[in-house]
Amino acid sequence: MENRPHQPIRIPAYLTTGEPGSFAAFTIEKRLPVILANLATHADVPAGQALHRLAAEIPEGRITSLPSAVFDKLNRFIEPYIGRQWQDMPFLTVELYFYARILLAFGYTAATPIDPFQSIKNTANTQAVESLATITGYCDADNNLTEMLRWSMMGNTADLSQQVVPHADQISLLVDESHVVGGLLDSGLHRIDYVFDNAGMDILADLLLIRRICERCPQIVAHVRPYPMFVSDVTMADLEYLIEKLTASLIPSAYKLGENIMHLLHSNRLILRTSPALGLPVCFCEDEALTHDTFEDADLVIFKGDLNYRYFIGDRRWPHTTGKNFFSDQFGRSAVTLRTLKSEVLVGLPPETAAKTSQFEQGWLTNGHYGIIQAFTGINE
Repeated sequence: MENRPHQPIRIPAYLTTGEPGSFAAFTIEKRLPVILANLATHADVPAGQALHRLAAEIPEGRITSLPSAVFDKLNRFIEPYIGRQWQDMPFLTVELYFYARILLAFGYTAATPIDPFQSIKNTANTQAVESLATITGYCDADNNLTEMLRWSMMGNTADLSQQVVPHADQISLLVDESHVVGGLLDSGLHRIDYVFDNAGMDILADLLLIRRICERCPQIVAHVRPYPMFVSDVTMADLEYLIEKLTASLIPSAYKLGENIMHLLHSNRLILRTSPALGLPVCFCEDEALTHDTFEDADLVIFKGDLNYRYFIGDRRWPHTTGKNFFSDQFGRSAVTLRTLKSEVLVGLPPETAAKTSQFEQGWLTNGHYGIIQAFTGINE
């Protein structure tokens, strides 16, 4: 089957914190202060004071340089904006800057990689494992692939940087291309890369999905963040903690999953990797060298979650009906996105679906009540 001719794409501007009424502006004004206040409640005196100073800086302060010894690569992206107000920044750039400043407030260095979110992630992971005792059939190895993709998508509600987290039964599936994903997985892929998002039920559902797709692909490479950010995003320490909890669990289905994951690790069929690019304000569809460095010769990359969707297509104000072929061509391989919507970035909506969104509640793009399972294959998109 021949591909349809591609229409020229006009690249839109990046999302910025200076756009009135935007989710980025709301984040600067409302969400970030709440995150700081919650952290300060449990911080020691020096860290608490540093967090209060950071909170006071956001409304009127200016962007300053990060210490290169700790955040050298990120600082290179920050340097062009030094002296700007927080309300005049690319959204993804200022978010990463914010979390770097939090880590510095707690004394984070390369030698002392403190994680101020560790306890909340540990709790989320522990609760997720314990929940398997009451979720009948959730861990069955022969579960329908489409159902597992949906569970993985719905698990993405477990985002602790959000002020309100919807329940899974409140999620409406806006785009469902599970059948296309199934076709991809059955096409003889030699390597699949999987980019993790949140701790808790989110990554637990990912591990279940990985166990299943390992039956169809000889190697999976899973990527985590290089340092703690966005409250619940998974680092290597979080992933190792979860696997330990699974293998020590008295819940048969949890223990079995842990044993299966350990077997995949020992046989080199599952490789865990900390990826520096996931701590930078970058876009894989705009940087061929970065994509190659991160994903090497992977045939397919599965991007889990809202932030990774932004990393994939770019944190820009894309028209929602922008065709997926453009991103498939730029990325140079197939991609799948599993996500609940918590930012204003979205592409690939069929026109008839896009027309219906005018009837949705205000904030539908960011309230986490809508999910998507999208496949970017470059064929008739």
